[in-house]
Amino acid sequence: MLLFFLRCLARRRNRKPKDLHVSSHRSRRLIVHQNLCRAFFAVPALRVWSVFLFFVALFPAALLAGQQNGGDQAFAELVVDESQKSKERSKVEPILRRPGSEFDLGHRDENEEKLNQEILEDFFRRYFLARMTNASKIGQLPQIRGEVRDKCAASKNKSNVMDELNQITSGMMHALCNGVLQTTDASGQTQQVIVIQESVRDQNDQLRLVQAKDDLVAKDQVFDLSGRPVAQSNIATLAPAEADFHPAVKLNAMLVLRDLNDKQPKKGKPQTAEPRVNTQRDLIAYLESSEKLSDILLIGALSGIARHAEFEQDSNRKNRIATVVAAVVDLPGAAGRSDDAAGWIRRQAVDILGNIGLPGNGSRYVAKLYKIIRDEKEPLPLRIAAAEALRKMDLSRLPDGVMEKLTRSLTQLASDACDYEIVEQLRQNRPFSKPRLQHRLAAVRLAVTGDLQGEATDGGQMAGGLMAVATDEDQASLQKLLTEIQKIETRLSTLAATTPSNQVEDLLQESVRGLKGLQVTEDGPQPPAPQTAENP
Repeated sequence: MLLFFLRCLARRRNRKPKDLHVSSHRSRRLIVHQNLCRAFFAVPALRVWSVFLFFVALFPAALLAGQQNGGDQAFAELVVDESQKSKERSKVEPILRRPGSEFDLGHRDENEEKLNQEILEDFFRRYFLARMTNASKIGQLPQIRGEVRDKCAASKNKSNVMDELNQITSGMMHALCNGVLQTTDASGQTQQVIVIQESVRDQNDQLRLVQAKDDLVAKDQVFDLSGRPVAQSNIATLAPAEADFHPAVKLNAMLVLRDLNDKQPKKGKPQTAEPRVNTQRDLIAYLESSEKLSDILLIGALSGIARHAEFEQDSNRKNRIATVVAAVVDLPGAAGRSDDAAGWIRRQAVDILGNIGLPGNGSRYVAKLYKIIRDEKEPLPLRIAAAEALRKMDLSRLPDGVMEKLTRSLTQLASDACDYEIVEQLRQNRPFSKPRLQHRLAAVRLAVTGDLQGEATDGGQMAGGLMAVATDEDQASLQKLLTEIQKIETRLSTLAATTPSNQVEDLLQESVRGLKGLQVTEDGPQPPAPQTAENP
């Protein structure tokens, strides 16, 4: 149903505001929403529910930033140099593809090598990548992103060319993420520019954004929006411009960064790719400075690091990813970040943390998931996501007493899921959602049983859930919880769309009573978090 909704939304992209028979302000909202839908719809790494939550969280705040008082939002664009297009077949393709070509980087003739670098840089910076910023091409961003992947893949047999192309692409994408800046020269003349940084990381591997002249370093390159270089010596002041790139452009830039590889995949075998390590370090720097990022950039960085977490084989780098993602799970409500957006971001971080698995180190993060699951002040969807992540973690080294606490917290979570449908839905004259409750109960059940099909996590360990590592005594408690959930699921299966709401509420009330009856200390104090390396 959700997939059908998103597709229907995307089909309306050619309709003009006057055809929608709505106010001009609402028209602008819908058009921006449609554009982002088309740009984001082709993100393979994110689930359909993630796409939906993306729009719920970000549409009012991030996508419509600047559209106050009903005014139109003007977005900046780079000038696309169409004259560069003619070089694609005659010069660029030979550099990328033909071994031993006269346009081969690494040629003994240094002048020719420099010329080839200039050919690649001008083509990609002034034409190929600049197209991404064109407002009329927002709906084509997935296609353009695919074309960038194809160009990078074309250079797979020429590592020096691939490295050069990665550097050009990375520099441009970071420039789009950094945004449009405005310079003022000594005479007071202003112009809009972008900055292609030597690196987005400083000497300490911390994120280095450029928002003022003092942020520039000697090797940073400044260009006006037509692609002409601007000498740093001619810049008196530098500050963010009033008009920036479209949010979809910035998100797309992060997704391009996500797709860069040090080793291109074999044909038909995407799993053979080796994501670019330098980009991984960049993404970690972004996530470590999440308070400096917009919702759009933070979501894009999470999408990128999710791919690196999936492919990474080095245990040290994988643990570094887990550390930074775990910090995002604790993301505080920063000024300007909506609760919905922060909730979505934290939920995605929890999902990534679960997918990493971390054999032998999973208990370091169990306390973090446990705190979320047991905290009734946390959003229920986030608590459910934590339960889903729990079943993917390595639970083989949990300290004594932790299993009992996790069992109680999961029992409370199942009870709260049923109670939500009573208090927040039925008693507020909102529709009860049988599929939603079934999904939430299944998340609790699978946290106990694990993956019943025996699927291994990325780290190689079996995702067996709590039952696989529980003692006989703890298994008895877990089995009682499973039995109660199965009873509720059986009752839910008897409900139809025509079932009166009072009968639905009676069924849910009975379910809550059954789950609360399992609580060992129903009215007792909240148990402390499990003692782990992170929570001693």
